Amino acid sequence: MKAALKIPLGLLVLLGVGIGVTVYSGHLLGNKVPKPMPVARAKETTAPSLALSPAPPRFDVPVYYRDKVVALMFHNIDPTYQGRGTITPETFEADVKALVEKGYNVITAEQLVSFLEGKTQVPPNAVVITFDDGYKGTYLYAFPVLEKYRVPATVFLIGSFINHHPNFLTWEEVREMARSGLVTFGGHTYDLHKGVPIDPHTTSPATVARIYDFQMGKSETAEAYHARVLEDSLKEQELFRQEIGKTSPFFAYPYGAYTPELDRALKEAGYSYFFTTLHGANCYGQDPHHIFRINAGAPWITPEKLLQEIRAAALGTSGPRKFPPNYIPKWTQKPIKSSQSHRQPKVRRG
Repeated sequence: MKAALKIPLGLLVLLGVGIGVTVYSGHLLGNKVPKPMPVARAKETTAPSLALSPAPPRFDVPVYYRDKVVALMFHNIDPTYQGRGTITPETFEADVKALVEKGYNVITAEQLVSFLEGKTQVPPNAVVITFDDGYKGTYLYAFPVLEKYRVPATVFLIGSFINHHPNFLTWEEVREMARSGLVTFGGHTYDLHKGVPIDPHTTSPATVARIYDFQMGKSETAEAYHARVLEDSLKEQELFRQEIGKTSPFFAYPYGAYTPELDRALKEAGYSYFFTTLHGANCYGQDPHHIFRINAGAPWITPEKLLQEIRAAALGTSGPRKFPPNYIPKWTQKPIKSSQSHRQPKVRRG
């Protein structure tokens, strides 16, 4: 009889120990049973502690160029619409896959400017990925690819469009990408990515133009222009502070247009590094505050063509190049139709 009771009592002891461990573990976990982590979409686990780090640089690769960085400019990614600045999700993934498989090292914008300032070196075949405007496709189609291949990117936002335009990002999507550890953000103006009249017959980008007043028959003063651009830039930076917790040192010129007056206002607002649309590679010794880029986001640019363009830009840049003090592309100067003479027409987005 005593022997027969040993087994049940032993079982009871084991059960008691098991229950005790479970209760203690539940106490440590706040009485919550941990759930399996979802694996279908990596974006669903983007808490700061789970942030990804970019893939480490590779040095066991064919070297196409050294001590240079080629910055790539994309705009929209969409499976249905085919515009001059839009590519399909399949094309973008093929681009990134080709970069990784062919030995290109995708680095961050922070690494790029640190290199230009002589603080760090960059790995061979270095490239930077950037997106202008902040289209919804950046989150829906580009972000999963960035996570899949662990490559970083910088996205330049038109602040007034975020949360207010169905084809553009929301702040929640911006925060999710920021938490991933792969995506940083820069300014593309709050609400100056448009054309404004500079005389009765012509429009020009609002960031570099003195707006013409049809009623007064004259353009705004230099002081009024500076105050307008500075106010817009400060508003964008304040949005960054409120929504993602910090301002940004990076800015991409709308339409690629810039002047010393624009740069002065941007610097007052806290921007330090300006991404242009001027074609070329970046190397130590150039102006570290202005960045060359090449267009990578046109539908006719295949992955093979993109790799050719990158190598051509790098090999075609033998040393540091100077930036022109002013750059306003001619195509941004648009005629005003007679029916538009008393309203502010817009230059097409780019």
